[in-house]
Amino acid sequence: MADFLDNFYFDVTYEEAEELLEQESQDGAFLIRPSKSKPGTFAVSLRYGGKAYHHRIKVVNGQFTCDGISNESFRSMHELVEYYRQPDKGLVHHLTKPVASDISKEDDIDDESNYENSLKLLFKEIAKAIPSLQYSDEDSRLMQNYFNEGVGHDIDDIKINFADHCTRFEELLTILFRPLSREIDHFNDYLNVMAQIINRTSQASPDALDFLYRPQANENCSIPLESTVDELINKMSSSQQLLTTINDGFLKLLKTDVNPNNANTAMSPDNLSSGDAEDSSDHLLVNYGDTQPVNIEKSNNPNIDNKPEVRLPNRSYTVSLLSNKKKVVEAAIKVDCKKGLIEILHSSEQGTGISKILTSEIHQVIKDSEDFKILKVIYGKGKFSQQEILQFSDIRSAEQFFSAVEHLRGLDLSKRTKEVNIFVGTWNMGGNPPPDDIRSWLLCHGQGITLSPEIETTFDIYAFGIQESPSITDAEWINKLKSSLFQVTNLDYITLKTKMMWGIKIVILCLPEIEFRVTHIKSNCVRTGVANKLGNKGGVAVSFRLDDTDFCFINSHLAARAEEKKKRQENVQLIARSLNMGDLHSDIADITHQFHHIFWFGDLNYRLDMSIPEANNGITCRNFPKLYQVDQLYQERLNGNVFVDWQEQSLLFPPTYRVTIGKDNVYDTIKKKPGKNVVNVPSWCDRILWKSYPSCPMKCLAYGSVHDILTSDHLPVFGLYQTSISSNDVVDIRKKSHLNPHKMPAYIAILSAHAAIRPTKRYVAHFTLEFVSSCLESRVESAPNTTSWQLHTITSQIPSSSIPSNLVNHCPLWESSDLPDRMKAKYPFKEYLEKQVLLISLKAADNGEYIGACHVPLTAFMKSESKSYVANLTLYGEEIGKLEISGYTSF
Repeated sequence: MADFLDNFYFDVTYEEAEELLEQESQDGAFLIRPSKSKPGTFAVSLRYGGKAYHHRIKVVNGQFTCDGISNESFRSMHELVEYYRQPDKGLVHHLTKPVASDISKEDDIDDESNYENSLKLLFKEIAKAIPSLQYSDEDSRLMQNYFNEGVGHDIDDIKINFADHCTRFEELLTILFRPLSREIDHFNDYLNVMAQIINRTSQASPDALDFLYRPQANENCSIPLESTVDELINKMSSSQQLLTTINDGFLKLLKTDVNPNNANTAMSPDNLSSGDAEDSSDHLLVNYGDTQPVNIEKSNNPNIDNKPEVRLPNRSYTVSLLSNKKKVVEAAIKVDCKKGLIEILHSSEQGTGISKILTSEIHQVIKDSEDFKILKVIYGKGKFSQQEILQFSDIRSAEQFFSAVEHLRGLDLSKRTKEVNIFVGTWNMGGNPPPDDIRSWLLCHGQGITLSPEIETTFDIYAFGIQESPSITDAEWINKLKSSLFQVTNLDYITLKTKMMWGIKIVILCLPEIEFRVTHIKSNCVRTGVANKLGNKGGVAVSFRLDDTDFCFINSHLAARAEEKKKRQENVQLIARSLNMGDLHSDIADITHQFHHIFWFGDLNYRLDMSIPEANNGITCRNFPKLYQVDQLYQERLNGNVFVDWQEQSLLFPPTYRVTIGKDNVYDTIKKKPGKNVVNVPSWCDRILWKSYPSCPMKCLAYGSVHDILTSDHLPVFGLYQTSISSNDVVDIRKKSHLNPHKMPAYIAILSAHAAIRPTKRYVAHFTLEFVSSCLESRVESAPNTTSWQLHTITSQIPSSSIPSNLVNHCPLWESSDLPDRMKAKYPFKEYLEKQVLLISLKAADNGEYIGACHVPLTAFMKSESKSYVANLTLYGEEIGKLEISGYTSF
C-alpha cells in the first residue's frame, strides 16, 4: 500500500510526467497521476526505450484495469500496481528524482497527512482505554484490534480505492450486534405465541389453549412492568436509527476530504473522561423521520429554545444510468444537501468519471409514468440543457432522491398548476406571406366562440399548423410567431419542437416553466401526395409527455375537391397507421390509441354537399346548424368512416374557404385552372378535432376564425383547450391509504364480453382480446371466443347504440372462462386506479392480426355492482364494431 502511495502524485500533469520520466536514467520508472482528459480517472505514466508512455486506468464495476496493456482486472489500485511490479510486467521502480512542488501544495499535503496521522494516534489511545469499560474479554479484544489496526485499513480504502463504506467497522458492528439479534429473535418467538393465543381464543372451544406450555410461576419473584409497548417499539426503532447514524458518522469521520481544520476536538483523549461519560445523557440524537439526526444539547434554562434545526441528510444511492440507446451504466450518486450539489460517479469503457450538478441548475426531476424507480433529471445553464436518466433499486430510494432535490430547489409541488391551457391554430396560407399583424389569431378574437379582450391570454402551449406555406424560411416563421406572442403576452416563449414537410409545418411553443416538465418529445411526417410520394399533401406530427400526460398534435393537408371523400378517409388512415408514435402499445401501429390527448387539425378539405346559393343563404342568415347537417366531415363521422370517438366544438362561425383575398365575408366560388374552372362551395375546410381518454376530459374554451387576416383564400382558425395534467402521485396515495402493495394486491377480473363487428378484409373465425394498461403488471390476452351471439338474442346495449344490423358480420362472444379473472394491478390504490384506462385490442386468433381497439375506463369496473360498458372499436379512426364488456376490481 505504501509503495503505491509513493508513486501517486495528485498534482502532476501530463506534461510534467513527461519531464519527470525524461530525467530518469532507467526504463521501467513509473508514476500514477490524475488523468487530464478524463477528470476523476487515473493514468499510469511509464518510461520505456527512453520515451514516456501513458495508459488510462479504468474502473468498471469496482474492478481496476490498465487500458492498452492487458485485460487483467484487480480489486484495488494497490493490487494493480503490485501485479505490474512483478518481473517482466513493465513497472520496475518509482521515480528516483525528487518532484518539485510549490509551497501551497506541500502545505495541503502536510495538513492532510498530519490530520490522518493524528486521527490514527487518537484511535490507538482509544484502544488502550477500551478495557476500562469492562466489556467481556472477547468484545474488548475485538474493539481493541479494530482501533489498533482495522481503522487504518478503512482509512486507506476510502482514500485510495474510493470506498463508500467502512468495511472493517461494519464487520465489527455485525459481530457486536449478534447478541441483540438473538434477543430480537427470542422476542419474536414470544410474538408468535401471542398470535397463536389470539387465533385460538377466537375459537369457541374450552380446550383452545391446552396446547400452550405454561411455566410454573415463582411467587417470590414479581416482574415489574417497567416498559410500555410504545416504549419497546421506540427502543427498537431508536436502536436502528442509532446504528445508522453511528455508521454514517464514522464513515464521514474517516473520509480524507474532511477539512482537518474542522476536526472535532471533543474526540480527543483528554475529553474522554468518566465525568464526560456520566454527563453524556444530556446529549441526545433526535431523528425526525427521514431528516438528518441533529445533536441537541439540553439546557436547564427554560428561556432557551431547545428546538433542533431540522436538515436533510446527505444521501448516497447506487443507480443505473439509462440512455435512449438502452445502454446501462452503473453509477453511484450522492446528494450533498449542505453544498446543494449532486455528484455522480460512473464507470464506462472510457474510464471512470465524476459529474457534478448544482441543484440550482436543475430545471426539473420527472418521474416515469410506468416504472416509478426511474427519474429523469433535466439540468443546465440557460438554453443548454442536459439530462440524466436514473434507475434506482427501489421506489422508496427514488422518492427520497426526488423529495431531497425538490426541497433543495425550494419548490412547493402542491402549488404546481394541474391545469394547462392549449392554443391550437391552423391556417392554409395559400402560398402568400402573412401580414404584419397576426395578433387576432393568437388572441382568439374573431367569429365563433371567442375570448373576451378582458380574459387572460397567456396560454401554456401553442400549437401552430400551416399548409401551403409561403417561401419564407422556417426560422423566419418561428420568429414571426414568437415576436407576435411577445406583443400580446410580454413573454418569451420556448420552441419545444418543429416538423416541416414541404408546405406543411407544425410549430409547438411553450412557456419556459413548462419546457422542463416535458419529456419523450418525438416528431414524424407522412406523405399522401401523388402515389403517396409527394409531400404537398400529408401530415406532420409532434408528440410529448407533460408530467405524466401524453399529448400528440397532427397537422395535415388532405386530398382536395368535394368528390374525394374516400380519398380523404384513406389519407387519414395512412397517416394514423404510419406516424409510428406513442409508447402505450408499441405493437399497435395506430396513433389514435396511443395518447391521453391527441389533436388533429389542418386543411382537412371536407366540403358542404349543397349548392352555392343555398350555402350563401345559410351564411347570410347565420344558419350554421343547417349548413353543418350537410358537412361532409359530420356525415363521414356519423357513418363511422373517419374520426369516430373524436370531438369537435360547435361550428358557430362562417365557412373558412374559399374567401376572396383582401375582403371580409366575401367568397370566390370559381377557381380558375388551366383548361377549366372549378366550382367551390363555401366550406369549413379548416378544422380542429381532438380525442381524449375517457378518464381525461378536455374542455374547449374557444373555437372560431379571424376575419381581419385576409392574405389567403382560407381564414385562420383557432381553438383554446383546457385539461388537467396527471402526476405520478402513487407514493402520496400509498401514504394516505396505509397499504402495502405487496401484501394487499388488487386484481381486475373480466366477467363477460361480446362484440358486433363489421365485415373484415378477410374471413376471421375466432377473435381474442388483449388488455394493456400502464397500471397492469403485464399484458394479458384472452382465449379465443368459442361461441357467437345474434342481435336481440341476449340482453345487450349494443343494438340500441350500434351500427345497423345489416352491417354486422361477426358477433363473437367470450365466456367467462375465456376471459382473464386475475389481472394484477401494479398498485392496489383505488384513488390511483380510478384514473386509469384499459386499452383493449381485438385481434384475429389465427395470426394475431390487429383488427381494432377501444379504451375502457377502470371506473367502469369499480362499482359496487358489475355493470357493462359499451365502447367503439376503431381502426385508424374508422369504426369497425362495438364491444360490450363487464368486470370488477377486487382489493
